[in-house]
Amino acid sequence: MAIFCVALGIVYSKILQVGVADYLPFLAVGFVIWGFLSGMLSEFPNLYIENAAYLKDTHINPITILFRATARNVFIFAHNALIIIGIYIYFDIQPGIVAFVAIPGLVLVLLNFVAIGVSLSILGARFRDVAPVIQSLIQIVFFISPIMWMPHLLAPDSWVITANPVGYYLDLIRSPLLGTAPNFISWYVSIATLAIFSAIAVWVYQTKSARIPFWV
Repeated sequence: MAIFCVALGIVYSKILQVGVADYLPFLAVGFVIWGFLSGMLSEFPNLYIENAAYLKDTHINPITILFRATARNVFIFAHNALIIIGIYIYFDIQPGIVAFVAIPGLVLVLLNFVAIGVSLSILGARFRDVAPVIQSLIQIVFFISPIMWMPHLLAPDSWVITANPVGYYLDLIRSPLLGTAPNFISWYVSIATLAIFSAIAVWVYQTKSARIPFWV
């Protein structure tokens, strides 16, 4: 991932005509966060299918499997976050105390994805087409989210920015790590999506979770 970030950062800084010292930290931090988010989205649809033996042979709460997968992705994210430390050292970036704002931001984003995971994992157990559909959507979201391009390159009212919740999730974590406070709208949107995704997750789990062992 570090090699990918450096290579892509150098090339795209020239294409976008942005200084490497500004673009490479933006790209590296954003890509580490995206790897964390996309890793969970990729794993959720096949989660119960891959753990069918546990669900069929033992009395286990499906949420336990979901939490285990989430914890594994958190550890992978912590490992890849070493790249961010390298960026700090090389570019002499000192984000200051605002960097700690990334912690509640990360927790809020993680809760959103856990809520999404509850629904996706159950739907993926019932419908095998969910996994390839999510993989295709992940590729699309990657290109329309501010990971390789900076938000200021588009108009502030562009639908690509305003209608994409991933952009707000990235802002909650990436901005503090780069020394700036995230936009307040990012908090509002993330809290709103958490309420929506949680309500959907509760309904899906209460009505469909008992059927998971039969589907897998």
